[in-house]
Order: sequence, then structure tokens, then C-alpha cells
Amino acid sequence: MTSKEPFRPSSSAEYPELTPSEVGNRVLRLLDGLKTTDGLTVDEVAAKTGLPLKYEPRGNAHGLIIKLPDSPWFYSVVYRGDKLPKAVELNYAYDGDAPPAGEPLCGLELDVVAKKLKDDGFMMRVDEDGIGQPLAYIFRRDRVDVMAVLASDAPGEQSAVPRLCIGQLMITSAD
Repeated sequence: MTSKEPFRPSSSAEYPELTPSEVGNRVLRLLDGLKTTDGLTVDEVAAKTGLPLKYEPRGNAHGLIIKLPDSPWFYSVVYRGDKLPKAVELNYAYDGDAPPAGEPLCGLELDVVAKKLKDDGFMMRVDEDGIGQPLAYIFRRDRVDVMAVLASDAPGEQSAVPRLCIGQLMITSAD
């Protein structure tokens, strides 16, 4: 599933089946039976997720970026494995300095991910700042850490039913 094509961002029209939620669920599938990321290869990540990862020489990583049409939002999966600690990172983000108006791109919700990971034997802890605000949710099983960081709220818009959307999810070794 790794590609010899040069790295470039893709449009959602190129991969209509790879919705933000689908990509997030495929990255979570990578955790099935994973005990450490130390020996994880790009070929294994591509095979388990089914994602067409391309080599990006500037970042010395393999990745997939999908941009939404007529929107600053994009989502990406990046595998960094040339040196330890190896990591797989999922991001839901936007181009620009300021968050766009409207609700954030929400491919994964924290409560759904937390339930799945807890059901799969991960233990959770919350990293907090000095005033008790959560910075990240850390899940650990064996020698695997999964760090989930919430997406920032969009300015001026509050949905009727608040959702805790994940902005970044990183899978790495628990060392």
C-alpha cells in the first residue's frame, strides 16, 4: 500500500471512501493486537490501515493528507519510523493561523475512542495544566501509548450538543 508516487496532498474526491471517520477508524484498527511500536514498519501500517501512504522526503516520513473541497480543513496520517520512537499520527486540522468559523472537523469523538480503547485493555490517564484543564488523554496497554488531544473550539459557534472531537491522535511506544 505504500506508493512510489511523489508525496502531495490529495483531495477527498480522489479517495471518497476515506472520510474523516473512516480514516480515524482505520488508524484505530492498527492497535488491534499491537504490543509495541518498536518494530512497526511502514508496510505494516499501510497493510493494517489500508491507507495509501506516500514518502515525504522533507519530513522523512510516510503520509496521507486529504484536503476537503472549498474548505481550509484537512486530515492526515503520518508514519515516522526511521528512528525510535516510531509513531503514527492522525490529525484533523486546518490551513491558516486562525480557526475557521463553524464546527471543527470531527472524525473521531473522545468518548467513542475512550470506550473502544478501554474495552481493548488500555488504561487511561489525563494530563492536565496547572489549573486542571485537560491537555491530553493518554491510554496505555503493554508498551503502547495512545495520546488524544482535543480539537480547539471554533470561534463564535457552539453546537446544541457539544462534542469532544479529537484533533490529534498519536500512537507511540510507552517508553
